[in-house]
Amino acid sequence: MQVYPAKQHFAKTAKNLNVASGVIFVRGGETIIHPDSDTEYEFHQDSNFYYLSGVCEPGFAVAYDIASDTAILFVNHVSADEAVWIGVPPSLDAYRVAHGFDQAHYTFDVEKVLSTLKPSTIYTLEYMNTEQLGTSLASAINHRALLDPLHEARVFKDEFEIDVMRRANRISSDAHVTLMKETRLGMNEAEVRGRFVGLVLSKNSMYEAYGSIAARGRNAAVLHYTKNNQLLDNADEMILVDAGATFENYASDITRTWPVGPTFSPLCRDIYEIVLDMQKQVIQACGPNKQWEDMHNLANRVAAQGLLKLGILHGPIEAILDNFVVGYFMPHGIGHLIGIDTHDVGGYPTGTERVNKPGLRYLRARREMLPNMVFTVEPGLYFVDDMLNDAKSLPEVAQYIDFDKVAEYRCVGGVRIEDNIVITESGYDNLTACPKEVDELESIRAVAYKQ
Repeated sequence: MQVYPAKQHFAKTAKNLNVASGVIFVRGGETIIHPDSDTEYEFHQDSNFYYLSGVCEPGFAVAYDIASDTAILFVNHVSADEAVWIGVPPSLDAYRVAHGFDQAHYTFDVEKVLSTLKPSTIYTLEYMNTEQLGTSLASAINHRALLDPLHEARVFKDEFEIDVMRRANRISSDAHVTLMKETRLGMNEAEVRGRFVGLVLSKNSMYEAYGSIAARGRNAAVLHYTKNNQLLDNADEMILVDAGATFENYASDITRTWPVGPTFSPLCRDIYEIVLDMQKQVIQACGPNKQWEDMHNLANRVAAQGLLKLGILHGPIEAILDNFVVGYFMPHGIGHLIGIDTHDVGGYPTGTERVNKPGLRYLRARREMLPNMVFTVEPGLYFVDDMLNDAKSLPEVAQYIDFDKVAEYRCVGGVRIEDNIVITESGYDNLTACPKEVDELESIRAVAYKQ
């Protein structure tokens, strides 16, 4: 079994801190109980802690002595009474070896162990409780310096992380294909979402990476639709499924949109093919030393070209782009960094500002693409009533939109297609292996109606 590279992650973080000495100390999450009950919330580990530890269990802590390159794991002590309910835990040494640490102690010894290091500074996170450090170490605590260096370390994935994310993508891709083969007229969105969850859990996924979306027809115009309770009752509609598994605490984030019936209706196919072209051109353009914002602008250009051909837009394409007209049809960014968190950290380095323009204001990253960054590429086109009413009220935007054509295509709801890619030295590597071409989808959908 491959050991989680906790010590390497500490070293990356310490390098970003740019200090020669001191101690990094980070606590993991704790079990939380529902108010007025004895039922626990489902435990999800603190992401920054997981990056530095590889530990999914509650109640742990970690430390790293920068000068001596020593990684220390602090294990939650389980009493004999607790062990009756949750099982006997591994030994301290077993935990140390399994997670690649130099030392392992119980959490009640944090202050004693760290005091022997005589740290001038203890780097921790502002949101973390530091009571375990006690009064003797309180004056050494620095709550502010660690977060940005830690986030920047998390931006660049190592081989271990990329392999885990590839496996998360494979589990999710396979589940999407199964849904494509099984989704039929008369089912409920809840059945689709529930089937996805069952499939990924059966492959040792820990849980969904985020609340899954199964949105048919007009529901797909709600970007983060979560009701997932409507009947699939129209074969001319599509269903948008945005769902990803978490594997070994790393996320995948995949979206596919396919017809409820065996084939795309003409209107749905028109919009789907534009979004597919947007995604394929953006992925092909991705590579090192390019700006992520430029990928969003490329998607807007491809969208404008497609919407002009359909007659939904009219006028000079440069004027359409200059007035951010496409932002009223794609009101989100082209994608985001992904890792332990679905919307992973580091998208806006210190000093980078958001652009307050339609579509662009929701970009989750504005930075140069560099090797070992992992991004989602998720263009979409949507017919959102409120957004289009806003557009109609702005003469500088409305002049480029044929609202009669918009009304014709309103039934489409929305289309999104999403893959996860790693930036490499020479371009990109697509971690997502899930069909998305029209002929592929219609071939798979035919299977659903032969059963």
